[in-house]
Amino acid sequence: MKPKLRLTQVHEVQDLGPHMRRIVLGGDDLTDFPVGQESAHVKVIVPPPGETKPKLSFSFGAKKWIRSYTVRAFNAEQHRLTIDFSVNNHSGVVADWAVQARPGDYLGIGGPGPIKHTDFAADWHLIVGDFSALPALAATVEKLPKSSKGYVLAQVPTVQDQQQIEVPPHMHFQWVVNPDVLRNELLQHVQQIDWMDGQPAIFIAGEASQTKAIHGYVKTQPGYQKEKTYASGYWQA
Repeated sequence: MKPKLRLTQVHEVQDLGPHMRRIVLGGDDLTDFPVGQESAHVKVIVPPPGETKPKLSFSFGAKKWIRSYTVRAFNAEQHRLTIDFSVNNHSGVVADWAVQARPGDYLGIGGPGPIKHTDFAADWHLIVGDFSALPALAATVEKLPKSSKGYVLAQVPTVQDQQQIEVPPHMHFQWVVNPDVLRNELLQHVQQIDWMDGQPAIFIAGEASQTKAIHGYVKTQPGYQKEKTYASGYWQA
């Protein structure tokens, strides 16, 4: 079953830092958007060059204008969908659109897909992500029960890219400032963690080869279960 396609318009634009832009979308098509899907992904569809509206299609010719992004927040009463876009550090069809986005601009949305974190009631949690995964990481952390314990490692390119994230009191949160995308500093920090008792729910996302290396390490640790692990490469260096 193909995800539902919706036409939205930019309601508000906010820069969260030098490399992240928050865009709030609205429109009647969001009336039946499902609630509670923060941290899930949607397909974002930008208009082709020279056009103001996107082609709401998953056909082969339309795929060049489609990318996956995270549901950061959704207000069901106001029909407002919030998506954070990584900008000013690379060029791409959606990133370039986000840099120029203004209220009233049109954007297509497909989905949402499933939530990625495998067990919000796990014994403990290990949540690791680079800047490309920061929206998914933040939304996942904010969905955790207040009683959750574990570790969150969030990598950003500069101190100015750090954000305000609501973290359960027993979760150890650490910003990792690393401007070198080729250096797997997140792996070094994961290797320094004191592994907790029980079975962790693990979320790892970011650069593909680095995510693979981190996943390879956590596989060797006590309590690891494949069924409780989400590891995904969001991009390639």
